[in-house]
Amino acid sequence: MKKFVVLVLAFCMLLSLVAVASAESDIVVAYMAKNTVDAFHATLNGAAKEALDALKEDGTIKDWQLYDGLTDPITQVNLIEDAINNGANFVVFLPAEAEGSAPVVKRCADAGIPIVVVNSKTNNTDELANAYVGSNDVEAGEIMANYVIEKLPDGGKYAHMMGIVGNSAQIQRGEGIANVMSKNDKWESVGDFAADWSADKAVQFATDVLTQYGDELKAIICDNDDMSSAVQAYVNSVDRKDIVCIGVDGNAGPLAMVKEGTLGATVLQDGAA
Repeated sequence: MKKFVVLVLAFCMLLSLVAVASAESDIVVAYMAKNTVDAFHATLNGAAKEALDALKEDGTIKDWQLYDGLTDPITQVNLIEDAINNGANFVVFLPAEAEGSAPVVKRCADAGIPIVVVNSKTNNTDELANAYVGSNDVEAGEIMANYVIEKLPDGGKYAHMMGIVGNSAQIQRGEGIANVMSKNDKWESVGDFAADWSADKAVQFATDVLTQYGDELKAIICDNDDMSSAVQAYVNSVDRKDIVCIGVDGNAGPLAMVKEGTLGATVLQDGAA
């Protein structure tokens, strides 16, 4: 099984940037999470807390505060104003959407506040952010698709369960899947389904496509592990263990399923690295 390992180095980047700024001012960091509930972001947020607490302890930064974006770009746009009003002069930002969350990056750039974008990009990240640290999501999509083809060389029909439409990870993972699958005439897509990173929605879509396509359905590719693990558990429960499911993140639960042989594979991005 191929593996895709991403080292999230946001706080190494933070150290190098604040080392310059700290000579002139006290650093107050706003850590704006995408959310605080899903498994991958809980891991990433936990690693961020440990790193930021250490920076505060050794005096590199004065303080930091977590802002929960609730996976909502409007919430994030409002929260950046709260953060600035609370004295933030450095921002670590995990966007909810590529377009909808872009005003956060512009607001920081306009105010001269350094911003590091982490894990997924806004449309203006490359232009306006001080740095981006995260996965190559196109490659992740390609790895998932290649795994499916490797496991099932005879082909068939497959479904793609997407994250929230408009998030850069959703866009780029879908691009990677299409890059590979569109070149293989043994495989046919039955659709890209807006499951919003949700296990429940992914299972509902999987139920529908399995009902419609039956034995022709051979694989379900998911944009994250919450969806892939739930979908795999569902197809296993209806005696379709032959269906190959794969997702991205490498969370503890899906990794355990892979080891048990009840989930095909996961593409690891290491939120704690």
